[in-house]
Amino acid sequence: MLIKNAKLFDPANNVDFEGAVYIRDGKVADIGPGLNVDGVDVIDASGCYVFPSFCDPHVHFRTPGQTHKEDLESGSRAALAGGFTSVIQMPNTSPAVDNPDLVRELTRDVPIELRVMGAVTRGTEGRELTDFNALKDAGAVAITDDGQPVNERVFMQAAVQFSSETGLPVASHAEDKSLGLGGVVRIGRMAESLGVPGWNPARESSMVKRDCLLAKKLKGHVHICHVSVAESVDYLRTSRDKGYNVTSEVTPHHLLLTVDDVSDLGANGKMNPPLGLDKDREVLLHALSEGIIDCVATDHAPHTPREKSQGLMRSPFGVIGLETSFAVMYSEFVSMGLLELGRLIDAMSIRPRKIFNLEPIGLVKGSRADLAIVDPAHRWIVDPEKFESKSRNCPFAGMELTGKVVKTIRNGEILWEGDRK
Repeated sequence: MLIKNAKLFDPANNVDFEGAVYIRDGKVADIGPGLNVDGVDVIDASGCYVFPSFCDPHVHFRTPGQTHKEDLESGSRAALAGGFTSVIQMPNTSPAVDNPDLVRELTRDVPIELRVMGAVTRGTEGRELTDFNALKDAGAVAITDDGQPVNERVFMQAAVQFSSETGLPVASHAEDKSLGLGGVVRIGRMAESLGVPGWNPARESSMVKRDCLLAKKLKGHVHICHVSVAESVDYLRTSRDKGYNVTSEVTPHHLLLTVDDVSDLGANGKMNPPLGLDKDREVLLHALSEGIIDCVATDHAPHTPREKSQGLMRSPFGVIGLETSFAVMYSEFVSMGLLELGRLIDAMSIRPRKIFNLEPIGLVKGSRADLAIVDPAHRWIVDPEKFESKSRNCPFAGMELTGKVVKTIRNGEILWEGDRK
């Protein structure tokens, strides 16, 4: 296969020119501005970018136990539609991924690279530690109780100590449940006007501080999930400045939306952590731009329309995001001059793979040919009814976005194609 007339872009390998990529036997065989190969299938990518495909370090594919919301196949299709060929699934399933058999069962390479984190505690219930070594040996790329914090310091300390000894990251759902109610939306005027309990942002920032200090003390790798609070960034910045082994992620919805949007979004504005203030959004974006926050993650959390129709108090937390992630980030931040394209591709493709020790890919000879072809001028309206995901709980429904994934290639094979109308 030859992809020609493309804007080739890969900041990790200093690739930024118009040219062609030659793919053979599932790998990048050659790349260059004047490259031409006879006798092969040709894709004319005029006007399009070709990027290393994306990697989402935080998804929920609801397998096992809740496959009416999403399953490995529908989740993989949603990933491919968004330009992702690698995802990492969280362990808060039913039952939880707290044993090596489930890790092996959920770790797959067809149709995409599916990896999984193992639970820190049995059932993610915070009462008894799992066998970290067994989870790692079975293929877990990290350990976490995501969906729940590891509130017991002694348990988190054991996990970070294991990370120090083995290099396996510990992903932290940073939330101190001893601080205030587990509110529905951020504490303040909006919570009061909606008549729902408010969520105290110190629940996150205090736990981020604790886990950063554990990373310092024990020299383990802590990854902070879905950062949403400006004060959390202070601890991340200090950790980066002092050389602690702390990485982090932010979601498109926390970068673009605020608590003021909840009144219009309803239950599709309910997620954990909740949407913050405009100040939080600005600090998070600046931290991502600087590289203080390492990567973009969707926290893709499917729920059925029935579940999300129960109102703010009763509906479950979470929104989906695989099929909108790149377009939201590109149209709302890159095209507006608020974020460099190189930083976005670093955050969506390069750093997530590096953080969780996945095979690196890129526009370089010999790399696995996992690519996303994107039309940056394509304007489209977000319509969840057309999604590959089983679920429709998207906070960006009805938005007009710029930038559309038109082909996703995995191991040199086109696995997803969209239109360029």
